[in-house]
Amino acid sequence: MNHIVEQPDIDALVRRNRELEQLEQDHRRMELIFKQQAHNLQERMKEINCLYGISKILEQAGLSLEETFQQVVNLIPPSWQYPEITCAQLLINDQSFRTKNYKNTFWKQQAKIVAYGEPIGILTVCYLEKRPDMDEGPFLAEERSLINAVAELLGQTSKRKQAEAELRESRRKLKEQNQQLKEKNIALREVMSQLREEKVELEERVLANVEHLLLPLVKKMEDRGSELDKEYLLLLEENIAQLTSSFGTKISQLHQRLTPRENEICNMIRTGLSSKEIGKMLNLSYRSVETYRNHIRKKLGITNKKINLTSYLSSL
Repeated sequence: MNHIVEQPDIDALVRRNRELEQLEQDHRRMELIFKQQAHNLQERMKEINCLYGISKILEQAGLSLEETFQQVVNLIPPSWQYPEITCAQLLINDQSFRTKNYKNTFWKQQAKIVAYGEPIGILTVCYLEKRPDMDEGPFLAEERSLINAVAELLGQTSKRKQAEAELRESRRKLKEQNQQLKEKNIALREVMSQLREEKVELEERVLANVEHLLLPLVKKMEDRGSELDKEYLLLLEENIAQLTSSFGTKISQLHQRLTPRENEICNMIRTGLSSKEIGKMLNLSYRSVETYRNHIRKKLGITNKKINLTSYLSSL
């Protein structure tokens, strides 16, 4: 009995071969997509690490502005697509910070650094060799975003460091001014103390001279003068005795509108002289003296007639 061997369906084999080829193409395409996504993810991770690293540098206490800028520049090349051929330079505030391999080439990106609305520097990232064109020459669009972000951070850092320096200087000046003020206050207190001592000594000398020299002479003159002379001498004696009182100062400070004649009459009233006696001494009529007394009361604000003018002036 003969067996018949069936021939395979050629068309089915061709279809199957095409399906396998398509699957292989799809597989290669997916591999490329996955590789590209992995590459992109790696690039994004480098960018994130760059910004994170810069933030950690900016947080370091006691780091000078120059040290900060140099560390930031050193952190840039590993964050670009071709770190082995990447270099960077920062020009800011008339200072230059660069990586050891820096060279100005045709393949570069730049970003301005701005503080308080004014440009204060420029950040440059260069490739040392030619690379395929991407979004911006050989650079990625994400690298443009990254260099802009770094430039913005540097501008903010410059402003903050400048503000901190100005604050420290203000505090230093304030501390210095406070110290100077303390020293001046101490010196002023010493001067005031010395003046008080000198005042006491002067008063003691004046009183001694008044008691031992002036008053004895006035008493001798009283014994030899006329009645009018005696009245003037009594007034003089009273004023000499009150030489160190504050009446004259108070009457002039509180009531500067009094005329010299009114001040003179105030002094006579204070010693207890009547209007008649004052008129006789000043060659004025009784009525004129009373008019002066009324003017003095008004200027001193003594409108109440019950207040004795002599007692009021004696209390000053």
